[in-house]
Amino acid sequence: MLLERAETGKGRRLTLPGATTRLLALKVVETGMSNSSASVALRVSPLPVAWGTMVLGVTLVGLVVFAFGVQKAENELSCYGWLTGHWSNVSNYSHGPLIPLIASFLLYWNISHRAPAETNWKPYWNAVTAGGVTLGIWFVAGMLNKDWEAAGYRLAMNLLPLPVAWQVWTLREYLRGTTRPATTAGLLVFLGATALYYVGIKAVQPRLVVIAGVFMLYGIALSLRGWDVFRLVFFPISFLFLMVPLNFLDNVIGFPLRLFVANAATLVLNLIGIEAIQRGSGIISAVFRFDVADPCSGIRSLMALTTVTAAYAYVTQTAQWKRWFLFLCAIPLAVLGNLARVISIAVVAQVYGQELATKVYHDWSGFILFPVALVAMVIVGFLLNLDFRRWIQHLMQPPAKPRTHE
Repeated sequence: MLLERAETGKGRRLTLPGATTRLLALKVVETGMSNSSASVALRVSPLPVAWGTMVLGVTLVGLVVFAFGVQKAENELSCYGWLTGHWSNVSNYSHGPLIPLIASFLLYWNISHRAPAETNWKPYWNAVTAGGVTLGIWFVAGMLNKDWEAAGYRLAMNLLPLPVAWQVWTLREYLRGTTRPATTAGLLVFLGATALYYVGIKAVQPRLVVIAGVFMLYGIALSLRGWDVFRLVFFPISFLFLMVPLNFLDNVIGFPLRLFVANAATLVLNLIGIEAIQRGSGIISAVFRFDVADPCSGIRSLMALTTVTAAYAYVTQTAQWKRWFLFLCAIPLAVLGNLARVISIAVVAQVYGQELATKVYHDWSGFILFPVALVAMVIVGFLLNLDFRRWIQHLMQPPAKPRTHE
């Protein structure tokens, strides 16, 4: 610690920097001085800990842990248990465990652009590795046997909050900010979220409870830090809204999508020479007959692709309108990807028979066509960042005259 020496009348005053100090008078006999002494007043700073902020933070975080890890939300399940249960049982939201990890990465992404170039990120990547190992338990359990799959998934989901919290903890040094904490605004937001949480618990509406939890994180960020840090963490926290299961969309969006995909696929099949007719959500020809089920409607790909596109747009785009445009592109990309899948199944059924198409090819076609949608997403992002004006000007320029040697 740097010490400050101030010359006094007969001696020297030794001070420690600090706002609130107390004086300790010490007598120090200086070596090499005869018949003289120096009076030293030592200012001791208090511990550099904001105890009020610490107590407030521990209290708010403790309330959130109790509200979502202990308090029963539905069918004797905590809110987190209900959430992970939906991730496991509803295939449209099986990507749910990845969302907190992606949110943590988005927080790192924001911080890394403001941190010094020589920053050591090894602690953060160690925490990311721990998150990967946690999800690895789930995947390994799924490859072993059915009985261990459920147990492995529960174990992985119980451990998942720990590496996510570890990741955020490793970034704490870069979340101090330069402005005072907006404690009043933060507590008001937290109280409003608590009221929403209470309504969700009493009405047995876990989705409201999860949404209230995201707003509680807003309140904690404002209560403990200023507006500059809040702007830094706003999108990573908002990204957590995507982990809320919205099963009602299966009926509101899923069935109309099934009809649209069946109608469009039938039209394309007839255009390429395969005679087919549509019956509701079914497609019938002289060779094959199958139904466009909910997974083939695009609702599953829509949920997963929306999550990926939101993160990709935030990282790769700088203009806000470009981020929203790329995010909204997830809807047509998901529908087109599943439309291509249904058409390819019909073509395989026409050539190789319905059994091969609906059993073998159907199970593997999703792994082929979803990457196609991701590639299309990357292409759209590239086009948004392309400077078309400069590119057109370059094309319109006349070719340079070749140099002649005299």
